[in-house]
Order: sequence, then C-alpha cells, then structure tokens
Amino acid sequence: MKTLALVLALIASPLMAQTPPAGIKPVMVRMQLFCADSFEFLMNVLAVDFQEVPVALGYLKEGAEEATTIVFFRNESNTNSTIVITKRSKRGEQACMAWSGSSPSGMAFSVAPDPQFPPEPQEGTEM
Repeated sequence: MKTLALVLALIASPLMAQTPPAGIKPVMVRMQLFCADSFEFLMNVLAVDFQEVPVALGYLKEGAEEATTIVFFRNESNTNSTIVITKRSKRGEQACMAWSGSSPSGMAFSVAPDPQFPPEPQEGTEM
C-alpha cells in the first residue's frame, strides 16, 4: 500500500503543482497499479505472459536522476495494450502498469497519421 501511495503521489505531484485551465478540475480516483522494482523485469513479464512489446515512449523528465517515463506496449495483432509509468530516483527504480486492456477490433494502440496542432498562442493573448 505504501508503494501504491508513493507511485500515485509521484505521478500526480507534477499535475497538482500546476493550475489547470478553466473548465478542468482535479478528481481523485482509486486505482490499483501493478508495480515491479525494475522496468526490465516488467518488460519481460509483458513480453512472455502477454506477448506485448514497447511501441512508443515519452520522457516526462529527462536525466539520470528523478527520471519519469511513460511507455506504451502492445501485442503484434494490436488487440492488447498496456501503459507503463516508470520512475527512477536516487533510491532506485519502479515501473507500474497504469492501464491495460484489450480491443477485439485491433485498435488497442493507434497513432494519428497527420495530427493537426493548434497555432502557438501569441504573446499577450489567452487560450
């Protein structure tokens, strides 16, 4: 339970430090996470037990100390996917499955082929 609370606090703390835009409000939810003491171990479990491999990732805080990464896994037929969040600090590493599910239609993970990004806001204007 301590591990779960710590992981949730580490994930949520950057969000809580920010003021959300108008119309967005914080909501506390209860979630069960499945965590391992290393990303390599969790990656091997997903490969062997679920035939899932990493297909995309994002470094949310780069560097050797206090690094946070989000990794998207999926199986070859794209019917199962898992989101893993890793946190590395001076005290060690922890990797947690934050979400896992299936899509019988084969849409477990999709990338927008041509994302349409909004223009950068001009100085002195609000979004």
